[in-house]
Amino acid sequence: MPAIALTCTQCHAEYPIGPMFHGCPLCRAAGTVAALGVTYDYDAIARALNINEWNVPSQSHSIWRFRALLPVSDPRCIVSLGEGNTALVRPRVVCEETGLNELYIKNETTNPTWAFKDRFHAASISMAKALGFTKVTASTTGNHGSSAAAYAAAAGMASCAIFCHPESSVLQRNMIQLYGGTAFVLKDRDRYLEALVTDHGYYPSTTMEPMPVGTPYGVEGYKTIGYEIFLQLGRRVPDHLFCPISAGDSLYGPWKGFRELRLMGISDRLPRMHGAQAAGCNPYVRSFQQGLNEVVVHPDPRSIALSIRDEMGGKPALQAIYESGGDATDVTDEEILHAVRLLARSGFLVEPSSAASVACAMKASREGRIRRDQTVVCLITGSGAKWPEVLAGLVDRTAPVEPTWGQIQSDLSL
Repeated sequence: MPAIALTCTQCHAEYPIGPMFHGCPLCRAAGTVAALGVTYDYDAIARALNINEWNVPSQSHSIWRFRALLPVSDPRCIVSLGEGNTALVRPRVVCEETGLNELYIKNETTNPTWAFKDRFHAASISMAKALGFTKVTASTTGNHGSSAAAYAAAAGMASCAIFCHPESSVLQRNMIQLYGGTAFVLKDRDRYLEALVTDHGYYPSTTMEPMPVGTPYGVEGYKTIGYEIFLQLGRRVPDHLFCPISAGDSLYGPWKGFRELRLMGISDRLPRMHGAQAAGCNPYVRSFQQGLNEVVVHPDPRSIALSIRDEMGGKPALQAIYESGGDATDVTDEEILHAVRLLARSGFLVEPSSAASVACAMKASREGRIRRDQTVVCLITGSGAKWPEVLAGLVDRTAPVEPTWGQIQSDLSL
């Protein structure tokens, strides 16, 4: 079995691989909350690994080309919809505006459900299957739930219950239902999710932290983002990686991937990790600026970037920011929407939460925190097509229906 233990991210106690969804028992007994993470025999993997095999075209259609560093041992339990292997590309207009010639976006909108969450659930729900679960639950602002439902369908799960944020997109609720899941829209989602896990045998396909429940397995899918960026840059680590963060798995996952590459001697350096948040909901920024080791609770969060508008987050991402020498930064909704428009003019349709990474990179460039000769990667987490209500508000005008030739000439300045 490639994974050897679940290890506490705080006290480093080890536990067998299994269904542990309430964090470290020792830390909990001491009155604190700490997430568990999957650890491996990195020396043994490094001795057996041929990294050239990661680039074989027939193996690159999903995250499972990195199977030696993923927790599922039985190939019959692997669930995949062809996630991963997404493009690393330069957004033309953004590069022109910033003058950053080595700015790239990792375009996760091309995953099966148009979001990076597919990596998470490929790993998480494969482990659910390996552990014998037949029912899955999750809480969502949109992308997480639709992806969970898709992978639950692919796995043949008997039940998939998704608790949706009241402001979640109707389109994404419909996606959940079409995949065969059951969507519920309500504000107090965590209480019901915990009841399904604790009392009714559901597997929580949720983040590591914050609790009440969390899975250590989904973040293993996210770390493949780090592997891919390394390969796509010609076996090179970027200087900076900007990630939109809420619970924080989107930053901690790639960071874990880069750390594992260094542990195995494949890479000799690490990127600086930057947590990107909206100014109207910035608990990581507040914690980082105060030098805290815990993520504070943000009162009354407000932002157009719903996917990263959680009032609190997990400690592993904050620790990764400190360890990498990075930072947490925030941008206004106006700056986020400006980045959405620049990305669209570059040919990429992204949701506001995704654009926060680009907006924060642009801010860091203006403030001199990144140099023009450095390699910068911005994680783009989800497609704007899944948020039609938001897109409608960004369009300057609606398309004219049955215009006259005169109108066409006028609009085109002919």
